Amino acid sequence: MKIRSPRYHRETPQRYRLEAAKTESGEIFFPPRVCYPGGEKAEPIRMANNGKVVTFTVIHTPPAEYSDLAPYALGIIELDDGARITSQIVDVDPADVKIGMRVRVEFRKIRTEGDEGLLCYGYKVVPE
Repeated sequence: MKIRSPRYHRETPQRYRLEAAKTESGEIFFPPRVCYPGGEKAEPIRMANNGKVVTFTVIHTPPAEYSDLAPYALGIIELDDGARITSQIVDVDPADVKIGMRVRVEFRKIRTEGDEGLLCYGYKVVPE
């Protein structure tokens, strides 16, 4: 039996609940950090569930673990609170994805890791 990615388990709160941190100056950090610029303090927040596509690309030749999804759109999404995330854009033909398109964040299966079949969940975005 192989040991699987500890990073996946470390980042569970961020992926499952979109938890971020907002500093005293109003900057949002996702995922949250241990230390912030200038020694600022940060409060945990839950990021917005809606946003827009800032930029995107269509992946035609993906890594082996995502080969069954090709082609798929991958984009940078600016949420309504100003935070930016990278996410797969699903439930839409990649040819129909446009910059400025409104999207909603949803909790989805990301992949199955390894031969043991560890199911990895997280967020993806869908058109509003």
